[in-house]
Amino acid sequence: MNSKRGKLKFRTQRRRVEWVLVALYLLLPFIRIKGESAFRFDVASLKLHIFGTSIWMQDFFIVLLTIIFLASFFLLLTLLLGRIWCGWACPQTVFCDLTRDLVRTAEKNGLFGKIKAHLTMIAIAGAIGFVTIGYFVSVFEMVHKAVHWELGGVSTVSILVIAVLTYLHLTYIRTLFCATICPYGKIQGALTDSKSLIIHLDPDRRSQCLDCKACLNACPTGLDIREGMQAGCIMCAECVDACNTVMAKKQTKGLVQYNFGSDTSPISFSQLARPAILILSVVTVFMGSILTYQIASRSLFAFSILPHPMGARLTKEGGVVNGYILSIKNKSKKDMSFLLDLIPEEKTIAFSHSVKERLQVAAGIVEKYPLFIRSEQKPPGDTKVAIKLYDSGNKENFMEKSVYFLNPYTE
Repeated sequence: MNSKRGKLKFRTQRRRVEWVLVALYLLLPFIRIKGESAFRFDVASLKLHIFGTSIWMQDFFIVLLTIIFLASFFLLLTLLLGRIWCGWACPQTVFCDLTRDLVRTAEKNGLFGKIKAHLTMIAIAGAIGFVTIGYFVSVFEMVHKAVHWELGGVSTVSILVIAVLTYLHLTYIRTLFCATICPYGKIQGALTDSKSLIIHLDPDRRSQCLDCKACLNACPTGLDIREGMQAGCIMCAECVDACNTVMAKKQTKGLVQYNFGSDTSPISFSQLARPAILILSVVTVFMGSILTYQIASRSLFAFSILPHPMGARLTKEGGVVNGYILSIKNKSKKDMSFLLDLIPEEKTIAFSHSVKERLQVAAGIVEKYPLFIRSEQKPPGDTKVAIKLYDSGNKENFMEKSVYFLNPYTE
């Protein structure tokens, strides 16, 4: 703890976390798993690619479950650890921290240094804009089109808008956003209680404060932690490091520290096992279990039954034929083939269908096939017929949907 690096232990640890997060953010669109980006919501196909799994729009209830799970998790995290997300993992804080020296250079150096710093910041903003759009459009296609000057108006404008906003934000607004209009910061007071993690000055040692203002000068949002925990505090621990550095010269621990609530006694089980924590823990685990089950059990294909231009018609034999269009979506990463069976509601009438061969559907494609269902005799009226579609390679993998079989006869 004799070196400056050792004394600034929280900043050192936070920087390591931030570089890992930045690397993940910048690299995820470029990492391919099963031929797709590790994480991308593809706007063109309305599919969410997430670590080798593709979720189609029809399965977006999984995304809803994910949002509910993350919401409960963040409530639990905030109730336990206060605004720790803001200081350690929020993209706003991460990029502001890692570009702090550039901003200082732009403010203090000569003209050449300022120009160089601003150009670097513009390049960083441009990279962020490009990668951000890569979470919605294939980044590999964007790189190819950008090299050949074929990127397109929508993508280009989107990248420029994000880049300009990022540049202005990182250069001029920065942590002012955290201390003023950040919605998460504003609702923090409603999400935490008297036993949540905070940063505060030990009241029992307040008389030892040297009034050096090191904590105030180190705070990125300009707060004085000696006045107590405030809404603008992002819990980055810059004030903790600053106080530790000053007090180390007196061979004593810093006055400003992380603590669960204003009580300086050691953390106990009773502090963690309070009702709100237990309830949110149960909800989070429950939603996580449901989400895991839904992802594991979701079907790899879907189908719908559309109307055919040909209406219900009579046959020469006295039966009836109805036309449909079978739309099959293969949501898997490999080609599939399907077989079809009928399960009529009216068991006394024989039904047959026109699909005699396997229906081939390529990976990630929607195919449409005509389907004609015939009754061998006149039905007593409109009836229902269940269409069972199953994977020809695994008959246990099937789906059923019912359609009305219309009787064109009139009494």
